[in-house]
Amino acid sequence: MDFAAIDFETANSDTASACALGVAVVRGGEIVQIKEWYIKPQPLYFSAFNTAVHGMTAADVADCPTFFELWPEIEPYLAGQFVAAHNAPFDLAVLRALACKWGLENHRLDTVCGHLGIGLNHHNAASDAEGCARIVLQAVRLAAQSGKKPETVIRTSRVSFT
Repeated sequence: MDFAAIDFETANSDTASACALGVAVVRGGEIVQIKEWYIKPQPLYFSAFNTAVHGMTAADVADCPTFFELWPEIEPYLAGQFVAAHNAPFDLAVLRALACKWGLENHRLDTVCGHLGIGLNHHNAASDAEGCARIVLQAVRLAAQSGKKPETVIRTSRVSFT
């Protein structure tokens, strides 16, 4: 199975205020690359709440490129790919299935990773993307072991930018 798992961190409550992006690239069922970009949001404003969550500040990204400037580098990782994201609708379906199967109290990324023994530096974009990728791989393995096709335990979506 080939896909890219992604995770964004934001500077504030504006969904367009991305300050970090992590991508974990999976090829043939193995994580082959983990990439992280720090992004300078426009405007450069970090809320105390978001900083408390991920520990990043405006000083950390003040000299970084904007998302627009980074897009030519990021796009090849996502365009036309199956993309897993912890907050995407299909990702919730995976997590609900895992929570039901293993009796988890919730399906937060850190809870599921902890239950599966997956190391996680929570709210580090690259680590969160890797954790998401490992959860999807485990769900696919579980489906195969029970004779199910992967698409029966996860919903898929492709990213298109044209």
